[in-house]
Amino acid sequence: MRFSQLITLVFALIIAEQLNATENNTVFGSVECSQYNKKKNEPNWQYGYKNWWAGYLTGTGVVFKQGKSPDKMPEGQNFILSIGSYCNTHPSSNLKNAIDKYIADQVKAGHATLPNNQMQPMPNNGSAE
Repeated sequence: MRFSQLITLVFALIIAEQLNATENNTVFGSVECSQYNKKKNEPNWQYGYKNWWAGYLTGTGVVFKQGKSPDKMPEGQNFILSIGSYCNTHPSSNLKNAIDKYIADQVKAGHATLPNNQMQPMPNNGSAE
């Protein structure tokens, strides 16, 4: 086997193993809160969650006031605690709903705005919280 083919094979195996570590085809927003609570401290899951959160927040168009963006500390810690608290209270809900609740709370407190006066996202767990 040629060296380049061997290197390609090694990289393919490494990538396959990484994908397997977070279970194939995981859509992080649909992960049930109970599963999030169990796996939130596993490195491969943390990486996936953080990337999904960043993309989801960007996609909503939410704009946080200076010092209130969850990509910076200390608000980043508040964001993580908020998600954890929501998931502890609503174990059968999902991460999308947890983040929607966080955004709604931030908008309500005046720490964030949504584009075009869009309605606040609300968790879809059957409660009006």
